[in-house]
This record gives sequence, C-alpha cells and structure tokens, in this order.
Amino acid sequence: MNSREYRRWRQRRRAAWIDANRKRNHPDPEAERLIEFAMMWAPFGGATEEDILVRFGMTGRRFVERLWQVMPEADCAQDDVHILASVYPHHSRTGASGS
Repeated sequence: MNSREYRRWRQRRRAAWIDANRKRNHPDPEAERLIEFAMMWAPFGGATEEDILVRFGMTGRRFVERLWQVMPEADCAQDDVHILASVYPHHSRTGASGS
C-alpha cells in the first residue's frame, strides 16, 4: 500500500469511527445497533455477509430489510439516510413470493 492509499484508508477509517460514535436516538436498542453497524461499514461499501451473520445472526438480505423497517423511527440526519440508501439499497417486494 503506497502512502496515498494509506492516507485514504486512514481517512475512511476515521470517518467511519466518527459516524459510528455519533449519537442517534432510537426507541429500540437493537434497531440502534443495526443503524450504528450499517453506518460504521458504509464507507467500506457495506458489511460482508459474514460480519452480518456473526453480529446479528441473519442474512445480508434480512439485515437490509430490518434496517429499512427501523429507519422511519430513527433520528438520523438526511445525509446518513442517503449514505445508507446508497450502500444498502432497499428493494420493496412486489407481489411475487420467493425467487
């Protein structure tokens, strides 16, 4: 890793740390943990399936569904919502069941 890549990596890590430690208010502590986890991984393109499974015991698809279920009650800044939407796009179900 050259110095430029390292500097960018450190900036992304710092931004992730700041975002993860920003205080948000959500009535459900589990929902708050989902949002914090999603924001922490957002600068890196989102969490991996393995990280989600280990932390929450659910698939990545279920994690995204649950994240968007709890977002309406979250006290998140619009910038945070846009970041989460770009990294964890919400696909609503349309009539068809399963794949």
